[in-house]
Amino acid sequence: MKIDIQHVEKSQGLIFSKTLHGVSLSVAFSEEEKQIIQQRGLERQRLLERDAPADVNAEKHANRSLVRKIATAAISGIDANNFDLTIGKLLRGPDVYFFRTPIEAKAYESELRECLPMIKAFIMENADIAEKSSSFEL
Repeated sequence: MKIDIQHVEKSQGLIFSKTLHGVSLSVAFSEEEKQIIQQRGLERQRLLERDAPADVNAEKHANRSLVRKIATAAISGIDANNFDLTIGKLLRGPDVYFFRTPIEAKAYESELRECLPMIKAFIMENADIAEKSSSFEL
C-alpha cells in the first residue's frame, strides 16, 4: 500500500472568489489488498467521519431529490451520497477534501496520518478467518 498526501488549492466564486485549501489523498492498494477488500466486502468500511467539505453547500446536498441520490449512487458508487472517507472511495481514486483555511487542512492531514496506518492492519486481519473452534481453561 502506497499513500500520497498533497495539498491543493482552488478558487470558488466568480465575483467574490475565495481560495479553498484541500488535501488530496491517494492510496495505491496492492493486488492482494484489493482482493481481500472485494472478498470480505470492505468497500463501505468507514475510515473517517467527515462533514460537508467547504466547496459543497450542505443544505442543498441534503435536500436533493431521491432520483438525484440514486443517480449519484449508480454513477459514483453507493458511498458517494455521504462525505465520510471509506475504503471504496480510496479504491476509486484520489479523494480531495476542501477546507476554508490552511490550518484546517493541516489538521486534517495529521488526522489522516494517524488513521491510515491502521488500514493496512485492518485489511490484513480480515484476510484470515478465525479458527472454527477453540477451547481454553479459566
